[in-house]
Amino acid sequence: MPDVHGCPQFLVWVDKHFSDRSLILLGDLIHRGPDSRTCLQMALAWAEAGRATLLWGNHEYWVWDEGLRLEETQREDWFRSEEAELVSQYEDASEGLPELIRDMERFALLARPYCVEGEMLCAHAARPSLGLTADNILDNGYIWDSPELGLHPLPTNFFPALTYSVHGHSILKEPVVDLNNDHVVYLDLGSSKTVRFCVWDAENKRIIFYDD
Repeated sequence: MPDVHGCPQFLVWVDKHFSDRSLILLGDLIHRGPDSRTCLQMALAWAEAGRATLLWGNHEYWVWDEGLRLEETQREDWFRSEEAELVSQYEDASEGLPELIRDMERFALLARPYCVEGEMLCAHAARPSLGLTADNILDNGYIWDSPELGLHPLPTNFFPALTYSVHGHSILKEPVVDLNNDHVVYLDLGSSKTVRFCVWDAENKRIIFYDD
């Protein structure tokens, strides 16, 4: 599942149509849309129940890196200055900032930079650049890179079964499925603005579009 950016209707649709499937969320659950709180909490509940794998998006990473790592005395000022809309969405529905911080801390404990399932690698923006081990990630390109920058090779030295990768992050007019040349799938359709959303059905290797 690519970026939902505060639009929980896409998660509700996935929950309804794929209730028996394991899910991989490619990150960017928050910002832009009207209800980041519901998106984040649905994803956390799925992950904590063992139903979903959460991956870092650049939006979650920014909140964690810039805000959550501050001393407690500095956190509130940062969130109210830099994340006023996100805080407001939490305050409209709950106790506000304390719950937001707890949810982001839960996310940070659960989220991974990338995951591998059989022949498929998933990461938010691009394939990770790996060093001497599969856990040795050399830079943050996996959450920031765009298709025009090209892709790192699939890390088949660590995962010999890999044949392709799946990403969100970069907004496209249509999803890209190229399993023969670049061996990649791109899914982000800018859903918070376009209300167009799709998922990758890895079992059947096909795109499925959101439909009200």
